Amino acid sequence: MLLFSAGAVIFYELSAYFVIFGIPLTVLYRRRGFSAGLYGCGITAAGIAAMKIFRIWTSSVSASVRGELLGIALVVPVSFLIGLVILECPRFGKLRIWQRLVFAVFTAALVYVPLLYLLLTSSELDMMLHAQVDAVLKAVQDNRGGGPGLFPVVSTEDLVRMSREVFLNTFLLGYCCTLSANWVIGVKMAMRMKGETGEFPSYRTFRMPDRAVYVFLVSWAVVFTALFRDLGIIGVAGWNTALLVSFLYMCQGIGIIKVRTEAVPRGFKLIAMVLCFTLVFSAGIVFILGIMAGVSILGVSELWISYRNKLRS
Repeated sequence: MLLFSAGAVIFYELSAYFVIFGIPLTVLYRRRGFSAGLYGCGITAAGIAAMKIFRIWTSSVSASVRGELLGIALVVPVSFLIGLVILECPRFGKLRIWQRLVFAVFTAALVYVPLLYLLLTSSELDMMLHAQVDAVLKAVQDNRGGGPGLFPVVSTEDLVRMSREVFLNTFLLGYCCTLSANWVIGVKMAMRMKGETGEFPSYRTFRMPDRAVYVFLVSWAVVFTALFRDLGIIGVAGWNTALLVSFLYMCQGIGIIKVRTEAVPRGFKLIAMVLCFTLVFSAGIVFILGIMAGVSILGVSELWISYRNKLRS
């Protein structure tokens, strides 16, 4: 137990690996049971909190903002630990995977409320964020030989505002993708250690309820409206809901692709994968977002087109 918890704390403290700190705890849950995993999460939370307290209290930041920084630093790990507890809790075992994941995501949203409030109202944090953005812009200008920089027509205030908007509109999707990746990888590792076989999760049989399409359509309608007028918290909720439900429909689209390509020879699959990776590196984020949107729409279209007649669930 201590070994898995220590591994999680070390991963979280290493900037290059903090996004996978939940994998050792997931393996602990699967190999030692729910009680052991729960204790492991508690130990991990205590270890991360001790490291953050030491780092913040020995830094040069003012005493008035230390409490706020500590709260912000602990929101992220605590939210992921709570998410793992929900995903592994035996009481939720009767729920489908996507239902447990959505429950974990919206529980995390409650945990993030204090952080969101501080980001929107704290003047000291606002000053710190402006200072960090100024430092980044100055570094970019210095690297370009004192030229106009990477953002010649964007001010510090505009970048801070855009950063806030992007975070507020996408934080639930980022949380969902990170939590689900940690959980799936951890479960697969535990299954291999125990010599178990099978697919996890079973994309081939995954399908959203038909009524979920109303959430998809309404949330994206709110997003479209928010592009032309300020809707405040309603717009933020619309963005987060639209991206989250689109992610779930993307998983359904992946299941359709897996079913429809079962008879395709491995050689053709390998060529398609190489082609996709080539396009990703050449076209960048635009191509990636286009593929994700296309797979999500494919999942939504199964409401009208039966792609998997023999595998509906």
